[in-house]
Amino acid sequence: MHACTRLIFRIAVLLLFSTGAVAQVSPTVSTRWGLHLGGNYNIAGVGFGNWAKDPNRSGPQFSELVYNDGQGAGLYAGVNFQTAITDNFHFGTRISYDNRSLTANDDKSFPKPGTILTTTTGQYYNDEYKFHTDYLTLEPYFTYYIGSKFHITAGVGVGLALTNTFDYAPEGGIAQNGLEVAQTDSIKHKITGSGFAGVGYDVFLSDPGSRNQWILTPFVETSYMVSQRGVDFTNQNAFDDALSTMSIRAGVSLTFGLGEMFETTALPSTREPVRAPEPAPTKLFSVVDPLDGVYSKRIERAEFPLRPFVFFDKGTSEIPTRYNKITRSQTRLFATTSGLTADDLANTDVRPVIQRDIYYNILNVMGYRLSSIPGSSVELYASDPGGRNAQAYAETVKNYLVDTWGVSPNQITIATGDPEPRSGSARTTAADQALIADENRRVQFRNMKPDQLGARVPVSSIRTAEIDHEVYVDMASMRDVEQWSATISGNGASRSYGPFRGSSAYIDPTGLVSSDMRAQKFTLTVNAKLRNGSMRTESEPITLVRTDREGLSSSHRLIFEYNEDDPVERSRNFLVNNVIPQIKNNSKVYIYGHTDAVGKGNLELAMKRADQVMGIVKEQLDARGISGVRVSSSAFGEDEPSFGNDVPEGRMYNRSVVIDVVP
Repeated sequence: MHACTRLIFRIAVLLLFSTGAVAQVSPTVSTRWGLHLGGNYNIAGVGFGNWAKDPNRSGPQFSELVYNDGQGAGLYAGVNFQTAITDNFHFGTRISYDNRSLTANDDKSFPKPGTILTTTTGQYYNDEYKFHTDYLTLEPYFTYYIGSKFHITAGVGVGLALTNTFDYAPEGGIAQNGLEVAQTDSIKHKITGSGFAGVGYDVFLSDPGSRNQWILTPFVETSYMVSQRGVDFTNQNAFDDALSTMSIRAGVSLTFGLGEMFETTALPSTREPVRAPEPAPTKLFSVVDPLDGVYSKRIERAEFPLRPFVFFDKGTSEIPTRYNKITRSQTRLFATTSGLTADDLANTDVRPVIQRDIYYNILNVMGYRLSSIPGSSVELYASDPGGRNAQAYAETVKNYLVDTWGVSPNQITIATGDPEPRSGSARTTAADQALIADENRRVQFRNMKPDQLGARVPVSSIRTAEIDHEVYVDMASMRDVEQWSATISGNGASRSYGPFRGSSAYIDPTGLVSSDMRAQKFTLTVNAKLRNGSMRTESEPITLVRTDREGLSSSHRLIFEYNEDDPVERSRNFLVNNVIPQIKNNSKVYIYGHTDAVGKGNLELAMKRADQVMGIVKEQLDARGISGVRVSSSAFGEDEPSFGNDVPEGRMYNRSVVIDVVP
């Protein structure tokens, strides 16, 4: 290459390694995928060789004693992937279309007849070589972040030539087009090598606290491609004595990834939270007060679907001990002392507990209804695949209803047979067969008359607040921290949270602010257990402001059968008639998908069902002119079940979508 080319390259490298940046607050996105688009300014070094057969040019073209420069421009575009190895050190790869086309002039090889060679221009023929060279390149690279956005990138590449020709236009001669750059049938020089280095700067387009992050990255690089053609003489090196191209490249990359402040790809977060300011290096954590204030009380009202099954353990017809059984004398107070309402409970996580209690009272709920509703009746349909206890199961349930609740035997009929609906299918794996067998060993309440016998059970419970009403704690770094916990204290109250292993958490302060106070000051203390075994404790003052929003919400659960076809569409009428009427202007609707632990692909299935429900909700809201509603869906799959997956009734309840409506 010409000396000026080398100078440009040295300047670019100098700028590359001397540029610094100040670290700024940004989300942590460990893995990202995306597209990149840019342009190459190409500068070539064309070597001494037999480039074109021209009877008017005796000998090889391009002087071996003179560096010959060519220039041109080309497109650089493709797809990329990048993942973090450490906080600052990332690995990535690109697959790109890389155009290295340019035009070079040989004006130092062939003197014009009758001239005396001097340094004066015009003494030589000026022959033009227009190179058409583009490649499909694979470029693994490493990126080092200085701060959270500015980074240095360096890597190598291998390129497969797509187009590798040139047009030859000699001065005063006959032009030749489409000549091959690489030697004929030479695989080696259809494949090139390259190296590149550059700088970039990440611009986060999404809200810093959002789960989904879009990142725009402008970049500037220098790339040196070698071995684009074989050599013609033994004293030459194919590395860069025939054809090599240096490109100064600029462009942008648009990538997508998930912010690490969320646990997994399936999250209950429905608001795009504001990330806390970056703590000073000496601080353990930073904190953001609730954006929408604190509830003095958070009550949720729901109509809990009663699954009409009583499951039995293998080999016995006794009702399992997990079901709540009472005495005849206790039935008189059942409706008022069963705990089916929970307005005064202090535990903010009671919803799953309360709802499990409802199900485990199914014998008492059915007994209460059968003994209270005139003319009511029910069929007990028992099944015991592979066993002989179906009749005994049904008799046990009937005896309890008759002996404990005084239900007339004439109100109850018994039938046995294969389970309907049946859990499991021909695709059920051997590992899951035992779980499926447990679900099919049961007594089902069916053919209930009137339908009121199987009605949902009203329940009220204290709920955890949405993240809009929670305190956000952001650890400065988890590098030395094994786990941490937090405590909010003040005004005679104290509440603890954790332990946590992630770098951030939302904690619920519902009820800490007195109902007669607008705002109160508290202290938030974080206790961190360090990896060396020691403890570190720091505190920050916070002010909690009571919200004016109503702390009352409603919850609805859609239950799906095993392997059911289009279960969401089957639930459309319930959504339209029971859920949509409760959604008012400017409400929030949170939709969560759950599944059991049987089979594979459960997280994807949960997300699909939650999205289907969200589509129906949005469709109905638009049709009714209800505006300002924030609707979001997320999925837990089997990882965070609303009920235990260790029992058949838990798995049946986990095949569900939960819809929370917050005014």
